Amino acid sequence: MPPYLLSNDAFTEFLRLFLAGELPRAEWNHAAHLAVAAATIHAGGDIRDRILAYNATQGIVSTPEYGYHETLTRFWVDRIQDLLPALGRQATAFDAARAAVAAFAHRGRLFDHYYSFDLPSNRHARAIYVAPDK
Repeated sequence: MPPYLLSNDAFTEFLRLFLAGELPRAEWNHAAHLAVAAATIHAGGDIRDRILAYNATQGIVSTPEYGYHETLTRFWVDRIQDLLPALGRQATAFDAARAAVAAFAHRGRLFDHYYSFDLPSNRHARAIYVAPDK
């Protein structure tokens, strides 16, 4: 488990750094994406806007080959949305983040079971949501 998921206080600080655009870019990995997405979805927020805002603070410019990926984001949002109801009504954003990372951080290419093409490198899927075709 990443250190920011070892306590609620550590997670609160992690989210503060992310939202302020101060999270080191080297720490913006798959698990961090999942944790932020789960907390955002739990709170009813828009993860797309949060990722784009963070990327802007880090100088990450989206191009057809790099940066924000609409289909990958929506794919992971759907997985997280499927997971959250099982946590129950009393679950917190911290609980949601821990559950998402535990369930999916090690499954980085889970999308290969849903897409017949190389999703990460697909330029069209980067710009516009493409539904799974498997």
